[in-house]
Amino acid sequence: MKFSFEAKQALNADDHNKAFELYKKAAEIESDVAEFYFDKVDLEPTRSVLIRSAAFLNLKAGLIENAQKFIFFGLLNLEDDAIRKELNDALEIAVSLRDNSNSNAEEEFNYLNLLRQRSVHYVLEPANPIFGHSVSLKMIKDFSENYLKSLKAYAISKFKRTLQIEEEVEQSLAKEIDELVNPLVTSSAYGSFKFSIANDFLIRQGEKKEVSDLKSNVVVNYHNEIFINSLSDNEIDSIKKDFSDEEVNGIFRPLLKIKANNSPYRVGYYNVEDFNKSFVKKVVNKQKKRLLPVVQITEEDIGELETTITHKRSSQSGKVQSKTILKKQLKAYEFDYKTNQIEPLNESPIILNEDILLTASFDSESGFTITFEDLNIAHSEIEFQKTLEGFYNEFHNKLKYLVNSKELLVKEQQELDTLNKLIGNIDSFKD
Repeated sequence: MKFSFEAKQALNADDHNKAFELYKKAAEIESDVAEFYFDKVDLEPTRSVLIRSAAFLNLKAGLIENAQKFIFFGLLNLEDDAIRKELNDALEIAVSLRDNSNSNAEEEFNYLNLLRQRSVHYVLEPANPIFGHSVSLKMIKDFSENYLKSLKAYAISKFKRTLQIEEEVEQSLAKEIDELVNPLVTSSAYGSFKFSIANDFLIRQGEKKEVSDLKSNVVVNYHNEIFINSLSDNEIDSIKKDFSDEEVNGIFRPLLKIKANNSPYRVGYYNVEDFNKSFVKKVVNKQKKRLLPVVQITEEDIGELETTITHKRSSQSGKVQSKTILKKQLKAYEFDYKTNQIEPLNESPIILNEDILLTASFDSESGFTITFEDLNIAHSEIEFQKTLEGFYNEFHNKLKYLVNSKELLVKEQQELDTLNKLIGNIDSFKD
């Protein structure tokens, strides 16, 4: 316990080599004691607690094979349900880490193990297991892109405050952070999709200590402060005090895509103390509306698909001269559309009890897309007004389907609960 406590203190002080050695000492002692209790069946719950402790300390020390020995013994011989669950979660981490061979170069091996100690362990699972627990590359791409956008926006905010950087050098800061904040994958494994990430902690030549400290802790701090934040009303109020509107948009807009109800995957993470697995909570429209500053833009800001008018003239020799006299370029945007009324075609308008925040986006492939994540509704058209009309019809159709269905899936029941909060007399839509 003494070595383990000192190791944690060393990590907090960024003395990684000391922490590594202390965790190794703690793991060696605990392993000897746990092995002594292997055959002491009558000495429960002491035996179970020691075996679990030995497994966890070996994981923290990067001694994966030793950890697996205690995990497997515990799963085969222990009966305490809570400890067995913790050992099962620890087994998933061990399986993710075991293929990382200890390099003959001791320095490289120690570096990898220190990265493992500093890692945050995640798991991606499909929201609808159509193909079992397999996730698609598209899901992984969506997670990684939005995670990195959010993480780097958080890092810029922290670096600005810590280093007291002026606004005019923020652009160069963003470039520097793009290099400094680049999480390394320290392990990966199949079974859903499990992976661990940590940011580089080595001090580069000429790097200030405060920069190195921020860089080395950025993934863990982001995970604890931002990623697993449940976004209760009090937490949202605190976030809005700590971050500007621009920072909130940069940090939380990409993160809310990961946490959206219509996300095709869900994200789990493992507690570093007991390796229990938890899943991040989905974010509903009410939280999104309270947290995000509403981004509204004019039609001029949105732009159009590229339109070109070209004047051509043929000379007597047959040579054609061409001159572009008008050209409008496409601009891609994502913005918010707030409404408290749904107006489906040939139906009476539906007045909502409160505003909802729709996500509107525009790109060259699909034109406009309007999305409402809480009901998993999206509609795309080239023109904005037609997109809005189509979305209203989709909303009405979804409402009629849910209200008139006799048997609903769990997800559909959650959507019906959302509609019950938004619409006063929902039974009036029954056939």
